[in-house]
Amino acid sequence: MTFQLQPEVPVFVGILLVTASLLIYSIRQYHRRGQAAELQAFIVLLFVICVWQLTAIFINIITVPALIFVGNNFGNILLVPGLAYSLAWFALAYSGQTEWVNRWTAGVALATIGGVGIAVVLNPSLMLASNGLTTQGPVTIAGVTFTEWVVLDLTLQPAFRIYQLYIYLVMLASGGIVVRYLLKNRGQIYRGQAVALAVGIGVILGVNSLLFAGILPPEWNLTHVSFGVTAVAFAVAIFRYRLLEVAPVGRKQLVEQLADPVIMLDDHDRVVDCNPAARELIDAPENWRGMSATACFASFSDPTEWFTTTGSGETTLSEADTERSFTMDSVPIENQTSAQTGQLIRLHEITEQKQRERQLREQNEHLDEFASIVSHDLRSPLNVAQGRLKIAGWECDSEEIAEAEHALTRMESMIDDLLTMARTSQTIEDTHPVDLAATAKTAWTYSDVADCELQLSVPASVQIAADRDRLLQVFENLYVNAAEHNETAVTVEVGVVGDGELTTDDGQRAGFYVSDDGTGIAAVDHEDVFESGYTAASGGTGFGLAIVQDIVAAHGWEITVTDSSDGGARFEITGVRPATDGDAQAKRESPQD
Repeated sequence: MTFQLQPEVPVFVGILLVTASLLIYSIRQYHRRGQAAELQAFIVLLFVICVWQLTAIFINIITVPALIFVGNNFGNILLVPGLAYSLAWFALAYSGQTEWVNRWTAGVALATIGGVGIAVVLNPSLMLASNGLTTQGPVTIAGVTFTEWVVLDLTLQPAFRIYQLYIYLVMLASGGIVVRYLLKNRGQIYRGQAVALAVGIGVILGVNSLLFAGILPPEWNLTHVSFGVTAVAFAVAIFRYRLLEVAPVGRKQLVEQLADPVIMLDDHDRVVDCNPAARELIDAPENWRGMSATACFASFSDPTEWFTTTGSGETTLSEADTERSFTMDSVPIENQTSAQTGQLIRLHEITEQKQRERQLREQNEHLDEFASIVSHDLRSPLNVAQGRLKIAGWECDSEEIAEAEHALTRMESMIDDLLTMARTSQTIEDTHPVDLAATAKTAWTYSDVADCELQLSVPASVQIAADRDRLLQVFENLYVNAAEHNETAVTVEVGVVGDGELTTDDGQRAGFYVSDDGTGIAAVDHEDVFESGYTAASGGTGFGLAIVQDIVAAHGWEITVTDSSDGGARFEITGVRPATDGDAQAKRESPQD
């Protein structure tokens, strides 16, 4: 067997080297970035092109007519449909129509290849007719002279044209799927990516159309070159424009209906996608795709790095004479191998919430100032009255003076309770980890509970998120309430609702309770006991339980009253959240007894 060197062979070798390199790179990326269907189809397409180029090199360096003829038939039987079907697979995967890639369509493809193969084996001249070798050359190209070489003169049979028409229809349908998807999503795809895909599809269809129409002779088949162009164009679309990384192909517009602005960046901090709310917010230009994150977040008060590296936080946007506030959540986009390929940033406007918070703080400040002024203005004449009454008691021993002293003492308690109510009704902005058992015990030492006893049924490990000072007031008022509303000393129990660990798995809300073994509270009064001024004890102000309810509500908890197991009153406070590390940088120090 003799060999020859045709002018096309160096071109085929170059295309083979490029395609083989892309194949190796794509296989590595396939294992690194995740097993995406688009990449699978592209790898099969590259493999078919590599085998095609090897076949083309083989039939162009040998001079045996029979082997050249077999090589051409091999390409027609396996490589032509293999390329068409892998191209169709890629188009369907790219456009998100992978439901068409199933065992039935695969069965049709294999049946077509098998049927054509059997027909050509039985009749080798079914597709092509050999007319013998013809001599061409010599020719000089770029200073290199190629001596005479031989080519096999082939005639395309009618069966070949019918078969090629079927293949062209498959390729045309594949191109139509891609083009339709590109047009439908032209605002959501890189322009360079769209051009690369269009070139990759169009060059194969164009060259094969020229060949089918007889404009290009079979011996000067540029299909091999077109396959190389397709491989490079698809590689550019996939790897240069992140087709498979940041904006997975086949997905429709990103959260288009979401009211919150959402922006997607690639690993070079370029905008690859954003929804209409984001485009309106940043006043995006017409060619916003590909703009830098610096340009995208230029109007915000924080630097660009804050958006791309911070997990979450708050930022502001200045517009004319107004300032808008937003929360920002930034999460990395990862592929199936956990490699970061971009950043997803979501903004949520909280301008109205910030305004309400400012108004609430101002109201709390005014309320605190008012309560202090009222307390001072009431205490001054009260102190005068108590002093004068004390002097009168020295000069005259009278029961009326004792009753007046009792009334003034009750008035002083009312002033204290009113001041407490004014301050406890304010919203609690910061909570800290608080030891529930230790706080309950400390509050007991502060309370005037005479001969009553405290029974703690709270594990020492239980901590809740609360304002410790106000929680002390809750316990103190509940202890005093139990002592004042029972004629004899009672035992007060503090415990945890549910399984003793603050949280339960049986549908109950987490919380704690304060109960006693006294006479209890009538069912008809369960709702009224929290009303300001309501009391069933002589000398009571009626504000104790109202203060408790205000503090509970300020924490976001709920309080209810029911009967204890011993027949007394049981106050349950639910909706309590266990303490976490995020409640404070460090636990607030509290006295422990």
